[in-house]
Amino acid sequence: DNDYYTQPGKLFRLMSPDQQRVLFENTARNMEGVPEEIKRRHINNCLQADPAYGKGVADALGIAL
Repeated sequence: DNDYYTQPGKLFRLMSPDQQRVLFENTARNMEGVPEEIKRRHINNCLQADPAYGKGVADALGIAL
């Protein structure tokens, strides 16, 4: 199985806007000190699950898309 993005995308879309905001904030907080290359890789994975997910994580991390 090589579909790593459908299920997380569906879960993200089930979340309320407040839950999504908390997800973005938690992700950013837990990625403090992580090299930017890894942060960008994670953002790319989130983008593949849902564009709004990737954008939200990028914004929370302060990284422009």
